[in-house]
Amino acid sequence: MVCQSHSFTHPGHIRMNNEDSYFSNDTQGLWIVCDGMGGHQEGNFASHLVTDIFERIELQGTFEHKIDAITSQFYNIHRILQKKVHKLGSNAMIGTTLVLLLIENSKAASIHSGDSRCYVFRDETLSLVTNDHARSIHDEKGERKALTKALCAPGEFSLEIKKFEVKSDDIYLLCSDGFYDNLSTAQIREGMKQKNLQQGISLMTTKVLSGKSDDNLTATLVKVK
Repeated sequence: MVCQSHSFTHPGHIRMNNEDSYFSNDTQGLWIVCDGMGGHQEGNFASHLVTDIFERIELQGTFEHKIDAITSQFYNIHRILQKKVHKLGSNAMIGTTLVLLLIENSKAASIHSGDSRCYVFRDETLSLVTNDHARSIHDEKGERKALTKALCAPGEFSLEIKKFEVKSDDIYLLCSDGFYDNLSTAQIREGMKQKNLQQGISLMTTKVLSGKSDDNLTATLVKVK
């Protein structure tokens, strides 16, 4: 299988800084989207720590070996964040959501923690590959979302790994919640069915940016040929 991708990131209309980060390597068949948290400095550090590390490594061996190497890197990153929190003080929190897609021949794996998502558009049908690690909380501020998992310190860390078969003409979307929260399912489907990836991203981002865009937004489209 040959893959090509196109990515987009934007701080949105409200936030001055962009704590999202992404990594794309069509040759290795590896794509990542991260949504940092913990304040600009900490969130930016966490999300870019992930993508910077994967920019420097080359995955080798079998498909299973690559999955093992990826998960080992994420646990190493968690240890780095734990050490940084220790230095910052007991009230500090630093972390990032992550969603990763690995494709090799007809095999694929999604690895995620948090509420960044992976979608697949196959045979004219849009489906979610990942499940959000989040729950709704009702308090005096109204309804809000709380993550139940993330690559975050302090605290424990866990990943959800899904393995599945890839088909020719599959299209995958990796995105942060700032992206999908501002789009309907129909708008996501319309963007993913475009023949041209750049046109598909443009169609979706135009819709997002025409609204409130009160969060950072990042998206990567991947087409399998």
